[in-house]
Amino acid sequence: MTTFLTDFFQLTKFEIVVLEIITLVAGYFIGRSMELPMHWGHFLVTALGVTFLAMGAGTFNQIQEKNEDALMDRTKKRPLPSGRISLQLALGIALALAVLGLALLYSISIITFALGFLAILSYNVLYTMWWKRKMAFAAIPGAIPGAIPILIGYQAAVGLSSGLSTLSDPRGYYLFAILFFWQMPHFWVLALKYSNDYDQGGFPTLPVAKGRAITREQITLWCLAYCGLGLLSALFFPIGIIGIIGTFCISAWLILELVRFLKHPEQKTWLRFFLSINFSLILYLFIIMADLLSIYLHPHT
Repeated sequence: MTTFLTDFFQLTKFEIVVLEIITLVAGYFIGRSMELPMHWGHFLVTALGVTFLAMGAGTFNQIQEKNEDALMDRTKKRPLPSGRISLQLALGIALALAVLGLALLYSISIITFALGFLAILSYNVLYTMWWKRKMAFAAIPGAIPGAIPILIGYQAAVGLSSGLSTLSDPRGYYLFAILFFWQMPHFWVLALKYSNDYDQGGFPTLPVAKGRAITREQITLWCLAYCGLGLLSALFFPIGIIGIIGTFCISAWLILELVRFLKHPEQKTWLRFFLSINFSLILYLFIIMADLLSIYLHPHT
């Protein structure tokens, strides 16, 4: 039983799903009105909807890349290429999770359902079947599905607070942009580390197709843009002076880690930079949530 659960979590790419859950939670709590009581049932349905949908999408991805995974050292021990889980069982798991996830999102609103459908369409059809196999810069359009969960969380909370979800709210798109820009340095650092694996699997990732120097240049550009975007949070949310200083410190720290990585890209600095990118995302979102909450903690006269 323990072995099957381990294989199940590997099959559904649950380590990636956890990060999507974190961003969904951030989007939900940023979007909800602090003046209204917390509707835990509504939040739980939204979170489960995204969780099941993301797990289903991850399983579909492993089904689609079963043959390629068998060629790469990093992935050849996954449940499908190793034969520990059959293709038929994996397909049943993927369909059940995806349908259940979409059904739960539909129960929240048509907008959250549409965003969920767009996420699985862009990830499993456009990215997995086309962009990733044909484009060196596939990570750029491929970042769309990865940035959608935070927008789903935000839209679900806004819809509950106002009774009407709206796709014209710029704050939701700002959160989406933070996730979108974050993914390029996040993914390309891993692509540099595992470039030989991607080459063996036949995926023309940026370091495979364009070289390591160009990949480092792109990491630099997108990381700087991501840091700059983090500094703009005060334009969209009522961030106080402490929050502004905090975002500045996060951006400065990440740029220092970027410089350290660029000086010694072949050493273990890649892991430190990779972890710094991930932690910076959590910090950016936490500052927004903390400042929004602090408004309601101040005594009103």
